[in-house]
Amino acid sequence: MLILQGERDYQVTMANFADWKRALSARKDVKLVSYPKLNHLFMEGEGKSTPAEYAGPGNVAAVVIEEIAKWVGGVRQ
Repeated sequence: MLILQGERDYQVTMANFADWKRALSARKDVKLVSYPKLNHLFMEGEGKSTPAEYAGPGNVAAVVIEEIAKWVGGVRQ
């Protein structure tokens, strides 16, 4: 299981991420990663994220795509 979290996400918060981390701490097949500059959509920004931030164009950060690709590659091996 791969759980990714944008630290600027105000919809699913770092408190929620901490709950997942705590609940799954005994599982060796779970990877949890958080990204300080990313919001709920895994788009980069600065400061507190707001709903208006989601209205503009943006892309999923490359680091997230790379992490998913690495995880999927590892699952297949």
